[in-house]
Amino acid sequence: MNRKLIKWICVILLGCTFEMQATEYFVAKNGSDNNIGTEDAPFLTIQKAASVMQAGDICFIKEGVYRETVSPVQSGTEDNPIIFKVFEDDSVVVAGTEMIGNWQPHEGAVYRASNENNLDVRFRMLYVNGKVMDIARWPNNIDKNPFTVEAALVNGGSKSHIESQNIPAIDWEGGFVWYLGAHSGTSWTRPINSVSGGNISFDEVPDKWPFNPHNPTVFRNNNRGRYFLFGVLGALDTEEEWFYDSSEKMVYLQAPKGLNPNVLNVEITARTEAFDITKDYIHIDGIQIFGARIRIDADYCEVRNTIVKYGHYALDELDNENAQDPRGSITLEGSYNLIESNLIEFGSANGVASLFSWKGSTNNVVNNNIIRSFNTVGIHSDLIRANTPNMTITNNTLYLAGRDGIYNSGVDGVIAYNDVYDVMRINNDAGIFYTVGNAQNKNTVIHHNWFHDSAGPAYADGRAAGIYLDNHSKGYVVHHNMVWNITWSGIQINWDNWNIDIYNNTIFESESAMGRWAGPNGTNYTIDDIVIENNYASKEDWIGTNVSNTTNHISETSPFISFDDRDFRPNSTSSLIDGGKEIIGITDGYTGNSPDIGAYEHDVSPWKPGADWETYALDTSFTIDEEVVTSIDFEVKEETFFYPNPVSHRAILSPVIKHFQIIDVNGKVVLSQFVDNTLSGHRINLSDFQAGIYFIKAVVQNNDIVTQAFLKQ
Repeated sequence: MNRKLIKWICVILLGCTFEMQATEYFVAKNGSDNNIGTEDAPFLTIQKAASVMQAGDICFIKEGVYRETVSPVQSGTEDNPIIFKVFEDDSVVVAGTEMIGNWQPHEGAVYRASNENNLDVRFRMLYVNGKVMDIARWPNNIDKNPFTVEAALVNGGSKSHIESQNIPAIDWEGGFVWYLGAHSGTSWTRPINSVSGGNISFDEVPDKWPFNPHNPTVFRNNNRGRYFLFGVLGALDTEEEWFYDSSEKMVYLQAPKGLNPNVLNVEITARTEAFDITKDYIHIDGIQIFGARIRIDADYCEVRNTIVKYGHYALDELDNENAQDPRGSITLEGSYNLIESNLIEFGSANGVASLFSWKGSTNNVVNNNIIRSFNTVGIHSDLIRANTPNMTITNNTLYLAGRDGIYNSGVDGVIAYNDVYDVMRINNDAGIFYTVGNAQNKNTVIHHNWFHDSAGPAYADGRAAGIYLDNHSKGYVVHHNMVWNITWSGIQINWDNWNIDIYNNTIFESESAMGRWAGPNGTNYTIDDIVIENNYASKEDWIGTNVSNTTNHISETSPFISFDDRDFRPNSTSSLIDGGKEIIGITDGYTGNSPDIGAYEHDVSPWKPGADWETYALDTSFTIDEEVVTSIDFEVKEETFFYPNPVSHRAILSPVIKHFQIIDVNGKVVLSQFVDNTLSGHRINLSDFQAGIYFIKAVVQNNDIVTQAFLKQ
């Protein structure tokens, strides 16, 4: 027999054998890592499964909160990935936090609890009932909104000190200063060296970007910047503030609504990674992540159907010299990875970050996700931020950010069918889509996106562009984008720009169609080969080297079938119909004698960007509205035995429970039940309960009484 044929048959047989040997493992909160990992004898931790899984194996995770970092030991293969997924419809959370209990009164409404936490100060955060708290600060965050900067004004200073007024006379040793320059393009954070009178000193920031236009010596927009101080116990003076004393190993908290923290779920960050993946072909499906990120330093991995909350919530780097943070709630350091159909929300920097081009990272895909509420620090971070080649960012719904919506500076990228809005809440002089260039042609296409409803902050000059090709950007095709309701130009180009094609875009309710900064007196930089065809805008002007006088249209009269209903096709009487020029590969599929001008064809079914699914409405407010009755005597024997918390439908009690009562905030027993079994993991159906705070009191196997507060959503 032919040797090649024998070798091929062996490969097939080995593959079949491997398929047959694939194993299903199970993990449950009533399991043990001494078990064999079957459904009847599950593991207790996901990491135990990750340590034994081989290519083709599946780990089914049963309901509960797993406080660990999962790092697979082996790689999967293309045909046989290693899969981590939830069991049936269970709610599974992998958390980077640990619970804190046994709170004792400190002073006034402030409580304290012992906690040994060795995490770097930058990553240590506190959460109450699933919401991040403010590190004790001045001025206080009055409205509890991280995107409205409550800060003090700078009167003067230098690169190493700030001059201001009304600084509280407390001990600021060990604290930090957050500063946002008058240019408002970015912020920075530094440890405080001293506070004396009206002077705050810190180590001198470098004389380079981003510090040279962002320091107290620079006067722009009628101010020298703004700042707040934080990170000392003396500043803890209002609800939802906290402080960690590393020398005493003590946490201090003034809880929301002035509540006793013992009736709340209080968690502190203990790990920065929920999944730390360094092996190829690993799939994560349907798992919730809280208080820790997913890091993928590997290839061909997939994250699908997850909910990632507070994946990366941290202080800025305390010695930051580039105004960036390479971390995201999902951080991609490898290649050919897929991030698809996830809800990713709440982070201080990036939602998804693919910023490791120096490691050879390439060809990552971010598709069909909902990503919201990121970059509360106000640096160069985004809902999606990438500098790697061949990046594909498609069909995402992206909103609420301190700076840009999407940043992509890598070559050969595709940015398509995304719905991006409500960004630029903290920073100025940026865009809903933003990039910077160099001498390289980026060969990137930006098409069929909605970029809309964004404005820069009032304390700067409010500049928020739709599509911003900044700092020598070259080699872009920008077509069929819909840009509206922004405070600056629809498309902005700066410095040396060439090889840019701008076709069939619609720009409505903006300051101008296009803008450009060409240096002092417009003499320092050049543009070349910038083609403008088939575009519509409500205000002038078009900027390019080849601007058609016949196919580009400017009129303030709305040309749409229905702007309110977001049907942006030209209405039947619009002059945009058949007014364009045929461009191969761009206007294909048009109807009538010629393509229509703008992003939509009149007689073609309208395209719609964004994710093809919806989720619950974003709620950044604290969820306790009831007046909690504190007269109920709770003697806490365990940190937690009721999960998940908050709960929507089903809850699990563990360890073994003999009897339990559920009590509402008025002290009424609303459910009392004996549990006739000897197994941990008793389930309670809470579907008929009204939303709100409840208390559960249970008798466990040794007759101890355990108690816990929980939130029914």
